[in-house]
Amino acid sequence: MVWDAEGAEALSAERMLAEALEANRQLSELADGLIEDNALLREQVARLAERDAERDAELERLRADFAVLQRMLFGRSSEKSRPGPPAGGDDNAAGGGGQDRERRGAAGKKRGPGARAGRRDYSRLPRLEVFWDFPDGGYCCPECGEPFTPLGDHLSGEQLDWQVIVRLVAHCRRRYRRACDCRVPATVMAPGPPKAIGKGLFTNGFIAMLLTERFAAGRSMNSLVTGLGRQGAEISPATLAGTCAQAGALLVPLADAITERSRGSWHLHADETTWRVFAPRDGDGPAKWWLWVFLGPDTVCFVMDPTRSGAVLARHAGLDGETGQLTDGEDGPRRLVISSDFYKVYESAGKKADGLVNLYCWAHLRRHVVRAGDANPVQLGHWTDAWLGRIRDLYAAHDELMAAWAGTAAPAPQEKEAAAGRLEKAYAAWDDAITVIDEARNKQMQAPGLQEPAKKALATLDREWDGLAAHRDYPMASLDNNAAERMIRGPVVTRKNARGSHNGDTARNAAVIWTVTGTAQMAGLNILTYLTAYLDECGRNGGKPLTGPALERFLPWNASPEHLRTWAQPPPGG
Repeated sequence: MVWDAEGAEALSAERMLAEALEANRQLSELADGLIEDNALLREQVARLAERDAERDAELERLRADFAVLQRMLFGRSSEKSRPGPPAGGDDNAAGGGGQDRERRGAAGKKRGPGARAGRRDYSRLPRLEVFWDFPDGGYCCPECGEPFTPLGDHLSGEQLDWQVIVRLVAHCRRRYRRACDCRVPATVMAPGPPKAIGKGLFTNGFIAMLLTERFAAGRSMNSLVTGLGRQGAEISPATLAGTCAQAGALLVPLADAITERSRGSWHLHADETTWRVFAPRDGDGPAKWWLWVFLGPDTVCFVMDPTRSGAVLARHAGLDGETGQLTDGEDGPRRLVISSDFYKVYESAGKKADGLVNLYCWAHLRRHVVRAGDANPVQLGHWTDAWLGRIRDLYAAHDELMAAWAGTAAPAPQEKEAAAGRLEKAYAAWDDAITVIDEARNKQMQAPGLQEPAKKALATLDREWDGLAAHRDYPMASLDNNAAERMIRGPVVTRKNARGSHNGDTARNAAVIWTVTGTAQMAGLNILTYLTAYLDECGRNGGKPLTGPALERFLPWNASPEHLRTWAQPPPGG
């Protein structure tokens, strides 16, 4: 068929229209696909952006944690060490900051022994005179050989000598024969040494030195064996470990008496740390135990327990296991004040028991502030300095309040009014300092844009505020829990050197020995002299633990002043 010109043009237009419609349909499908792909890409970009934001936040947290850990591991301490309590005194009533300032002059330089003020006096130590002469005894004239006449001795100076002597002591008991006709034994023999461990190899002084070096000084058993070997005494670790166990059994009644007095204290510093037991009865591998310390006004009590639960605190503080309330004392309902860190066990006990008051550690809060500044020093440097200044002002106000409260204990009649006025002024200064901290925390908690480390520190301050502010009612107690931390530092050194204990029995034995040595140290006694005297008395008791009056006289709060003075001196030589 042949089309004319008009028909051909009409057919071409219809075909072109159909092709255009088909192309349009294909473009529409392509556009819909591109729109879907674009939506998917947008979702993926949003997820990637969210993931990047999370990773950036996690990286920032890790950097902050790394800065804090680096400061804790390699940095210098942000707290100044305060002087310890006087011998036999209560650390709760020791105004550390005021005493430190009193020992410093107007120029801020520390005064006293050991601070460029001359050498200490060692005249109390045994003195040995050593005479030095020329090799041939005397001196001759180098020209003619005429001997010089003696002119006397010249004291050129004194030096301290340090000797470790391991010697074999042979005990010779003198025997006597009767020279009369009386009806008495024909022969007698003088009593021997008071041996605390009957058939033991070591003297009481050796055992006291072993306990002191092993537990008070924190040396490992391998270190002791090596040190004794250098002095010619080859002793196996098992022998030393057995001696520690036998000596610890003799100290159990003494530790029990200390624990009983600690449980009756009105105020306790409490802290805990981990302890490893390598061969526990339940299980094959090392077990994590916990070493607790409770400091009373004149006692130090260590408790070794497999758990960190509140049952340990309840058992020592006298809390009922079901109700959580304090058991009544001899004079009625009992009250107890516990200085501690922010561990939940102490907080929970304080919320349950009506007569229990929590005093939280301001030094711990200060560490939170310092760590927040370490996490972001650029943005939080000024914030950290401001908070450290507020806490420093609170410590100064507390030092003045503590001194003023001590001055009102027994003032002279003519000084009562002045002491009361000073106490009122000190309370006003404390209220001003704590109010500044309270207003700053409330204002900053509501401020937007505060860095996360600062928010965490303020959240801790807000959560523990009641226990931190409660120090106002107890000016005789320190603002921090550093006393317990300093006391538990000795066992921590032992843990680092010895890694822990072989089994649960040796772990509990270590707690018994630390209880005795810590209490003796708090009373200002020389541990070597004190332990030797106690072991001597156990030897006179037939190698058995002491009981009754014989035990009572070794408790520092019952001991006579003469015994305390004797036990405070170094052990006699010879």
